[in-house]
Amino acid sequence: MARMQLLFVTLLPLVALAAAKPSYRIVGGQEAQPHEFPYQISLQWNFNQEGDDPFHFCGGSLIAERFVLTAGHCVPSEISPDGFPEAVAGEHDFSQYDASVQRRRIVEMFVHEDYAGGVGPNDIAVFRVETAFHLNRNVQLVNLPRSGAIPTGMCTISGWGSTSFTPFPSYPDILMKTAIPVMDLDLCRSIYVTNLIEDSNICAGTMEGSSSVCSGDSGGPLVQRDDDSSITQVGIVSWGGIPCGGYRNPGVFVRVSYFIDWINDKIIA
Repeated sequence: MARMQLLFVTLLPLVALAAAKPSYRIVGGQEAQPHEFPYQISLQWNFNQEGDDPFHFCGGSLIAERFVLTAGHCVPSEISPDGFPEAVAGEHDFSQYDASVQRRRIVEMFVHEDYAGGVGPNDIAVFRVETAFHLNRNVQLVNLPRSGAIPTGMCTISGWGSTSFTPFPSYPDILMKTAIPVMDLDLCRSIYVTNLIEDSNICAGTMEGSSSVCSGDSGGPLVQRDDDSSITQVGIVSWGGIPCGGYRNPGVFVRVSYFIDWINDKIIA
C-alpha cells in the first residue's frame, strides 16, 4: 500500500494524530490476530489510477451498516478531483489480498459543529458510505456506550499508526493493538498544561509511557470489553504528545458517551 508524508499539526508540545494524508501505527503494541477487531475501519484515499494503490490516512469504527465513526480532523480539507476517500472494513494486512475486505465510497461527512480544527475538543465526525456494509464474522458493528458514561480501567486500542518512538515514522502493514489504562482527567490536564482538554475528552496511558497511539491511528476506536464479553467503544483517537509513547505523553481521546445524541442524530438523518 502506498504511503505519504505525515502533515503534523503542532501546538506547544502537542500534535494532532493525523492530518489529510498520513499513515502510521501504535507504538509499543503487538500484531492483532486476523479480524480480531471486526469493527475496525481503515479510511483510505483511492486515486483510481492504474498503478496507484489506495493509502490509509485514518482509522475509524463501524457503528451502523452505512456509518463510520472517526475524528473530526480526519475530514479532508478538500476532495481531490482525481480521487475519493473510502471506508474499508475487514482489513488486516495491507500487503495481502483478502477476499473478506469490503470497500465503500464515502459520500457524506458530518463533522461536529463546534470542532474548530487541529488540536482541540469536539474532534468527532461521522461518515456515510454509498452502499451498506455486509455484516459477517469479519465485519461487525461496535457497541456505543450509554450517554454520559465515564469509562475507567483498562482499554484496548487498535490501528495502523506509527510504531516509532521517535519523530521518524515506521509503517506496518498489519493491524496493531495494545492495552492502556484510562488516566485521571485532571492529571492529564496538568501534564499538558492546556485548556484544550475538556470534560468531553478522556485520556489513556501511563506517566511512564511505553505504549500509546500515534499518527495515523487518528479516528480509531478505544474500546472496553463488557461483562457479557461484548465490545463497547469509549473513545476516539484525537491527539497526544511527541514522541508517541514517551514519558508524560498520554493519548487524548474524544469521549464517545458525551456525543451519543449527536451521533444518533447523524446516523438517523
